[in-house]
Amino acid sequence: MLWFYYTLASVIFFTSLYFIQKTLATESKNPRATAVIFNVFAILSALIIFVITRSYNSFVLPSNPEAWIFLGVACFCYGMFERGRFYAAKLIDVSILAIISNVSLVVGVLGSFIIYTEVPTFGKLLGGVLILIALILVSYTDSKKSVSLKGVLFGILMYTFLGLGWMLDKKGALYFNTGTYNLLAWSLPFVFIYFPYVKISHLKLEFKKSSWRLILMAVINVLAYVLQLKALTLQESSRIIPIVQTSTIFAVLIGIFLLKERSNLKRKIFAGILCILGVYLLM
Repeated sequence: MLWFYYTLASVIFFTSLYFIQKTLATESKNPRATAVIFNVFAILSALIIFVITRSYNSFVLPSNPEAWIFLGVACFCYGMFERGRFYAAKLIDVSILAIISNVSLVVGVLGSFIIYTEVPTFGKLLGGVLILIALILVSYTDSKKSVSLKGVLFGILMYTFLGLGWMLDKKGALYFNTGTYNLLAWSLPFVFIYFPYVKISHLKLEFKKSSWRLILMAVINVLAYVLQLKALTLQESSRIIPIVQTSTIFAVLIGIFLLKERSNLKRKIFAGILCILGVYLLM
């Protein structure tokens, strides 16, 4: 059950990330500058974890070309996601983006069945479907505000990239050690995020707005991700990915009690019950 404890810890960190993001009230005027700053601190966090856990003692670069192909594709996908995630959030409402983000769950799980030849048992399928329904329920909005088609399509593209990255993480974590892959998976995508360049003045402005909150977000995101990688080395991706996604639901449920977010209360509670059932079926 060690894999489950790693996954649970990852869920806790991702849930915490949700609340920190909510406090980041100031809208970014340059989403890519925000992405660059976020990823600089994420890389530094991954490097610190690499040193503290002494992952350098088991640092070995694989000679198998397949390992580098999977790493390259994963880094490209993560780079595209990080480059566009803040822009997607700027184009459409958070509630709509939350629904679209479930594309990553579908892509990641279906891809895992193909790449790792994991068996799509009835329990896995039912558990994944219950979690997916729960995610849609908690993020559904009754708002009649018009939705940007461009934003929706862009959001789908970004979260498809994220799902593809998740799908390949297990390969990376097994070919490289967890600490090494974590460092590479944060460092190498930076090329795609920064290219061709971002003005220093824009970086300074965005950092001044976000200050310590963006740093804390980066640290928590890296911790959540490395725990997810550890779980992936011990268990099937088709189990890990859906459970990690429950962080969205738990954040909503905690918000009911801590932030008094009582709108659509019955629907949120029902979604929470479906989520717990889904996790149970995936264990």
